[in-house]
Amino acid sequence: MATALSWPAFGDQTNTASAPAVVVPLGKSKLQPFDYRGVKLLPGLFQRQMAQTRETYFNLSNDDILKGFRREAGLPAPGNDLKGWARGRADATFGQWLSGMARLSCALNDAALREKAIALAEGWKATVRPNGNCRMGTYAWEKMACGLVDMALYADYDRELGLLEKITNWALNHFDRSRSRANLADRDGRRPHGTLEWYTLSENTYRAYLLTGKEIFKTVGDLWLYPSYWNLFETSASPAGAEFLHSYSHINTFSGVAMAYAVTGDHRYLKILENAYDFAVKTQAYATGGYGPGEWSVPADGSLGRALEIRSDTAEIPCGSWAGFKISRYLQTFTGGARFADWMETLLYNGIGASLPVQPDGRAYYYADYRLGMGTKLYHWDEWPCCSGTYIQAVADYHNVVYLRDTSGLYVNLFVPSEASWNHAGQPVTVRQETKFPEENEVRFALQMNQPLKMAISFRSPDWTTEFKFKLNEAEEISPVKSADGWMTVERVWNPGDRLQLGLKPQLHLCPVDPQHPRRCAVKYGPVLLAQEARFTYMLGMSGDNLAYKLTRETDDLQFRVNGPGAGGQGPGMFRPFYQVPERLPYRVYFDLDDPRFL
Repeated sequence: MATALSWPAFGDQTNTASAPAVVVPLGKSKLQPFDYRGVKLLPGLFQRQMAQTRETYFNLSNDDILKGFRREAGLPAPGNDLKGWARGRADATFGQWLSGMARLSCALNDAALREKAIALAEGWKATVRPNGNCRMGTYAWEKMACGLVDMALYADYDRELGLLEKITNWALNHFDRSRSRANLADRDGRRPHGTLEWYTLSENTYRAYLLTGKEIFKTVGDLWLYPSYWNLFETSASPAGAEFLHSYSHINTFSGVAMAYAVTGDHRYLKILENAYDFAVKTQAYATGGYGPGEWSVPADGSLGRALEIRSDTAEIPCGSWAGFKISRYLQTFTGGARFADWMETLLYNGIGASLPVQPDGRAYYYADYRLGMGTKLYHWDEWPCCSGTYIQAVADYHNVVYLRDTSGLYVNLFVPSEASWNHAGQPVTVRQETKFPEENEVRFALQMNQPLKMAISFRSPDWTTEFKFKLNEAEEISPVKSADGWMTVERVWNPGDRLQLGLKPQLHLCPVDPQHPRRCAVKYGPVLLAQEARFTYMLGMSGDNLAYKLTRETDDLQFRVNGPGAGGQGPGMFRPFYQVPERLPYRVYFDLDDPRFL
């Protein structure tokens, strides 16, 4: 099991030797992620998705994955060619596959998956030229940098990052340094020499610097900063000049801001990061957390709502979820704020958690379709697209978004069946979260330790519940303390076997797409987007906003019946969670409530 080097440690974690980063970050952290160690998913939606993902990627042929790289290097190249984006070679996603396998193998303590990732890394290493030329441009190289850093952190592979140093030396001498500011005519900054998404390079090179202390990685991180864009957000969460750019990469670039803060301690970066989060959530995102119709960032002028009339490529989901998870986790780590998990939760249930699974033949869910009238879940037209790389990364990240910790104890970010194990005050502790939320409103926590222990357990207070009630050992009602950071904290001396029950009360509510379309809405139950079945059914219409009157829950798995007649011989379709909608079943998620047209 790899040593935790990515953040300064708060106490000890189980199954790992605690050690500081080689370079101690100057940007201070208030909370610490579990960093893929000590968190276990329990049976439920997310464990099933994670297990299926592991099996799909584990069973891919190493020879098939490496075939294109070996052929271009003039080496024997057994196996079959992959399709789609991986036709020729898989460089568009290969580094992300390594990253996801490394993270997932660490989270699961899965030796076989770790060995597969190492075999792939070694196979690829043999194709790199002696001068470090890996035949990659900025787009693929950045993903490879992420993969190699994660292989060092989570798979104990090349801990000194010698291979990354080698290809970094080559990149320093060969990548074009125009660093063009993206614009309407060049939305991902690729002109004049194909350096697309160059502004995402700083995140993982800074991570490499913190891990190894090698100045070359800091040099590259400094080189690929993006002040012409980042500085727009220093004083505003809705700046002019942030629209009509490539949406995913212009959220992903803010992970570079986060690591620039970690390396320099400059609080301007932290303010930019906070404003960028609010920009994404408040002006770019739909009710699912997905953003970027047609992969464009949009001005806050009603474009988000208007796109629902014409775009089927409403949001790039696995990539968008990965970027959202990262910026949210960085902000929680640095600020301690509970609110930054709101986007995580929205994406978990309605973004990556509602995605179709990646298939062994390379079919991958890419765009979500939220069009008015009807949408369907479909696979991308090309196999092995970029979203097949971020898919495994985002699913592996389920182990890293549910809990955080500090010297006082545990922070429960999300209500997901799972358990967290770590050492607190010198003794091992396990907190097990048992729940069927959101189908049920009760969350039960069981504590295991050797002897009584004083510790705080803090729970994120979401804005979708009207109640937040605690009961200890099924009898004693207790009152938590609410902090300014949005946490509800219970601090006490816990006894082995203590059980804490948390009662939630999510509500049905409407979510307008933007201020310019206040009656163009989605329907949510707590954090969960509800989709209406659209097979020969009439869409939702409302003269008022009383959803409790309009919708009646009929089943334990969150299916709702619409009260009232349809039109034109078509009845109103049932509502169910978007994550329950299968491939190709027609659905509706946005409605013009005052004008529910079917033509």
